[in-house]
Amino acid sequence: MSMKYAYYPGCPSGTTAMEQDISMRAVFENLGIELVEVEDWNCCGALEVEDPELVYALNARNLAIVEKEGLNIVTPCSICYYNLSRSNNALKGDEELRARVRSIDDSLAYNGGVEVKHVLDVLANDIGIEELRVRIKKKVKAKVAPYYGCYIGRPPETAFDDPDAPGLMDGLIEVIGGEVVAFNYTKTKCCGGPLMMTVQDVAYKMARNVLESAKNAGADCIALACPLCGMMLDAKQEDIEEFFGIKIGMPVLYITQLVGLALGIEPDKLGLNKNVVDTKEIIGKVM
Repeated sequence: MSMKYAYYPGCPSGTTAMEQDISMRAVFENLGIELVEVEDWNCCGALEVEDPELVYALNARNLAIVEKEGLNIVTPCSICYYNLSRSNNALKGDEELRARVRSIDDSLAYNGGVEVKHVLDVLANDIGIEELRVRIKKKVKAKVAPYYGCYIGRPPETAFDDPDAPGLMDGLIEVIGGEVVAFNYTKTKCCGGPLMMTVQDVAYKMARNVLESAKNAGADCIALACPLCGMMLDAKQEDIEEFFGIKIGMPVLYITQLVGLALGIEPDKLGLNKNVVDTKEIIGKVM
């Protein structure tokens, strides 16, 4: 397999979501897919930038850099995907908008020649389930709750999966030997991450709902593909337990970590030593 993408890691990849970045790079290398990190990339605007045209300008710069390389762009971050993709759609479809953005600075000159991809889209659609099936070396015999979060499928024009009933992660879990638990009602609910800095108690309540829904469904772990969700459900899980006086103890892994285990990649090379909630029980289910 010969594929090459421009890689936009996003701000969390060097900080709160190092394990996602590590595991994505390891999985793509194992599959023979070349990632070329976007040179001098800038923040996508995350959740903080509310002015749409400022978001378009921030992302036009990243897209313009990639366009010159003649590549499509992939990111592991659902919020980065959301901002890159909606900016790409807006700029492609509006010549006047492209001109306004370009007038700010020549580095923002973008002609609409890039396709934006999320890591889940690449794994499930570009590589494909059947190709992965051939590459699998081990089975991950775990019961898994696939958690998509609220950014992958919203708005629908940026979605690469069914916005209301996504299933691509379910397919990946099944191909690596896992069992998908009954989690449909919760898998697209918000984790509370966007509210964390303003109404912490509400954010904790929303994250608790996701974690306990997975536990009540009999899951051994949650699989996800968003660093904000990873922060809320994994890094903040102990704080949530203390806040409510409960014990959850739910391992939370990025889907790239689970796929990597099935490909036979060593756990530490997938960043599994960096997850906050212990992942040893899940590693022990790899056969």
